[in-house]
Amino acid sequence: MKTLWIGVAVSLAPALADAQTTIYKHVDESGRVTYTNRPMKGAIVLDLEPLSTIPGIAPQAAGTGKAPASEKLSVTPAVAVVTPRGLPNAVASVDRDTQKGRDDVRRKILQDELAQEEKSLAEVRKLLLQEQQNPTLIAAVRVAQQATDPTPAQQAEMRAAIDRASGRIRGLQATVAEHEKNIEALKKELGALKP
Repeated sequence: MKTLWIGVAVSLAPALADAQTTIYKHVDESGRVTYTNRPMKGAIVLDLEPLSTIPGIAPQAAGTGKAPASEKLSVTPAVAVVTPRGLPNAVASVDRDTQKGRDDVRRKILQDELAQEEKSLAEVRKLLLQEQQNPTLIAAVRVAQQATDPTPAQQAEMRAAIDRASGRIRGLQATVAEHEKNIEALKKELGALKP
């Protein structure tokens, strides 16, 4: 038994020593902050609280309801997770009702976001239609269509007038595309949820 405790103490010593490592903070000329466990010129030593350790839960011996004496204590610098023998990498599971509740909340959030995106898309499409019927744009296009043999200066002027009048249209088209992309992603997420 004494040998076991010595073995446990020796195995935990490096981990506990790492948990109490000195941390240095260095701020360079551009204001970038670096945290390290190695001394740096101009760095200051941080006075940190020691890390909390949580003892692991000892597994129960098969059929006895008691933990074997060799597995009564398991402590690491971080959180210890002890799995019973024969069940490596055991994953905690959530009961069906809890998961269904979580899925219902997620579905509601996604549906609300989808409704908001669809509403925003309808508003932007309405603005886009109004902008496409903008008299300034229509006049600039007509002038360009009716011009016969315009000079390069006149062509540049007509292009500039059309660009000014259609600049807002391009922005609205990009916004429409963004809303459509968001709606598609939200529908995909909703489709992936279990009913």
